[in-house]
Amino acid sequence: MSDLVSVLTPTYNCGKYIHRLLDSVLRQTYPAIEMHVIDDGSTDDTRAVVEGYIPKFEQRGYKLCYHYQDNQGQSAAINNHLNLVTGTYFVWPDADDFYKTDDAIETLVNSLAGTDNSVGMTRCMLEYLDENDLKVLRSMNTGSSYSTRLFEDCLYGINGYWYNPGDYMVKTSVLKEAIPDLEIYTEHDAGQNWQLMLPVLYKRHCLTINRIMYCVLVRQSSHSRGQLAVRKKFKKITNSYRKTIISTLERMHAMPVAERQEYIRKINKLYDKKILKNDLIVLTNPIRPAINRILALFKK
Repeated sequence: MSDLVSVLTPTYNCGKYIHRLLDSVLRQTYPAIEMHVIDDGSTDDTRAVVEGYIPKFEQRGYKLCYHYQDNQGQSAAINNHLNLVTGTYFVWPDADDFYKTDDAIETLVNSLAGTDNSVGMTRCMLEYLDENDLKVLRSMNTGSSYSTRLFEDCLYGINGYWYNPGDYMVKTSVLKEAIPDLEIYTEHDAGQNWQLMLPVLYKRHCLTINRIMYCVLVRQSSHSRGQLAVRKKFKKITNSYRKTIISTLERMHAMPVAERQEYIRKINKLYDKKILKNDLIVLTNPIRPAINRILALFKK
């Protein structure tokens, strides 16, 4: 009997997108999958779409469950339902993304199967698609090589680390060892990837499969009008990220206090720099047209 893979997907108003993910799971060659869709207070037809797939999953021999909660954010959706994960392996794809190949989950499982406790996670390559026509906007370079030690890459966002969650698979036993109470920090604007990835990546290896098996939908986001609004929004999100990372580090009790304090110091320095850099860009933008007009006078 194959080891069970648990799929946990938070969703919010993705009724027009989630069918692709559900279809891609149904096409998987791996025989043992349970999937839980956590609806974070959607006001569209998400529920009807997901529940319409339940008989299809049953016919395939899979399990699909729909869960509703009042809107709290993706991290809360994951946090409130991590206890549903019963599989040997765990994946948490976004509702608007999907698996590109039918053997994606099987390949991820095979990458982890037989490895010892020093390996906690594996991942595959991915490509980014336009939300309207699904044309490929960018594909990852499958010729690249990556370290298996990715904790600091994830922490600082360096060396090309990518956070799209669906192409990562975690051993559930390692997840429960890294997060014994299965409780993660919840922050509405910051998602859930640092909270799940950092504890697993600390002192453990992550393998990389040099093959594109996952698709990420690039959606047009709405932008606040005006430089001041953009500046405030950037600060809010950046500080939300900062709090999320620091809170996650503070929950990692396996990390020595001195090491944790040093990481927190570096994170504060990094995010202070990000905010300062953005402030300088925003504040100089309004005067650039005037400067350009003055320079043009000297060219006449």
